[in-house]
Amino acid sequence: MNMLQTIQRCARAPAHRTLTCPFCGEDPPLAALPIAGRYVVGCENDDCPACPQTAGSTLAEAWAKWNRRAKV
Repeated sequence: MNMLQTIQRCARAPAHRTLTCPFCGEDPPLAALPIAGRYVVGCENDDCPACPQTAGSTLAEAWAKWNRRAKV
């Protein structure tokens, strides 16, 4: 599976993403990408001062960790 297929598959997953970035207020990313066997969710705003990321062993776990972050 190539990177584009992975992004498309993750974007079709159930919407667990609800909170914006706690540092810049931007909408969350469209997909959580599998990297080194873990799913990573992070801010994709180039102007974000922190570019936070969370990771989990499953897609649902990664989004749950993202949503536990403090709101702006």
